[in-house]
Amino acid sequence: MSPTLAQITKELLKSYNRFPRKKLGQHFLVDPQVLQRIINAAELTNDDLVIEIGSGLGIVTSEIAEKANHVIAVEIDKELLRISKDVLNKFQNISFVGQDILKTHLHELVLGRKFKIIGNLPYYITAPIIEKIFESEDKAEIAVLMVQKEVAERMAASPGSKKYGSFSIFCQFYASISLISLVSKSSFLPWPEVGSAIVVLKPYKTPKYQVKDEKLFFDIVHAAFQQRRKQIRNSLAKFNLEGIDIDLSRRPETLGIDEFVGIANFL
Repeated sequence: MSPTLAQITKELLKSYNRFPRKKLGQHFLVDPQVLQRIINAAELTNDDLVIEIGSGLGIVTSEIAEKANHVIAVEIDKELLRISKDVLNKFQNISFVGQDILKTHLHELVLGRKFKIIGNLPYYITAPIIEKIFESEDKAEIAVLMVQKEVAERMAASPGSKKYGSFSIFCQFYASISLISLVSKSSFLPWPEVGSAIVVLKPYKTPKYQVKDEKLFFDIVHAAFQQRRKQIRNSLAKFNLEGIDIDLSRRPETLGIDEFVGIANFL
């Protein structure tokens, strides 16, 4: 009987006398079914360039490398980088970058090529990484990310739901978002304190929403959701909405992105 991913992970950690680092949010995926869901969601072909955020012990990286043309593994932990280089030494199509993804310039890695992103994101820096993906001048074709369950639900939330807020609008302004799978704590070693989920982001190559002033748009969204239980006539009181064709007695959580765009463009 072949060893399980959990057994392989434990043996690797033991052989390198290594423990997961809590301050870096390290939780290693050991569920082969979840790994397959990630690979399937990325729709990998043998032409693909993939940036992996965090190569970890190289287990997910090897699955990506089997199906993609080239993998660029970005790993901040120098010791894990050394381990994953050992584990993956049979592959000729993996490049390693020992760097913080937040300090990495994606355009310097992809050099104008089409690319995809796969990552099991540390929970404490999920939002900054997502911002980086959206705001990069080079847009990924697809990003398949493992994130905290609550964050995934906020990213994909629709107007009218309790999870819907400024972060939902920020994400959906830049990309189509799909929450494709919930992932239990037991899928990781060690177990995280909260559940996880796989989300698929498909950034828009050209803006979906035609807003005249993007900064004003997000200022309005943030102001509205700072007082989400109030009517927008109150939460947006500092803006002059006189004459706007919208019911000002509505609460912000009931407004779609198009309606916030309409408010911004009216102003």
